[in-house]
Amino acid sequence: VKRPSGMSSLLGKIGSKKQKMSTLEKSKLDWENFKEEEGIVEELAIHNRGKDGYIERKAFLERVDHRQFEIERDIRLSRMKP
Repeated sequence: VKRPSGMSSLLGKIGSKKQKMSTLEKSKLDWENFKEEEGIVEELAIHNRGKDGYIERKAFLERVDHRQFEIERDIRLSRMKP
């Protein structure tokens, strides 16, 4: 039995390899499939578009945290003055 050798054999082996899917690509594919199966694609789009979106909630929580810090700071400063 003669084995193929040379550059064409090597290129054939490289070209025939299956591309592996990364974890990120697999997760994205799984998430897309889940959204389709559950029928929540439109609901997610509407929810993320409005004021209840992640970015808006994050900004709101940061503003609240900053205000709370200022209130506590003012209380501490007022107690320090005789």
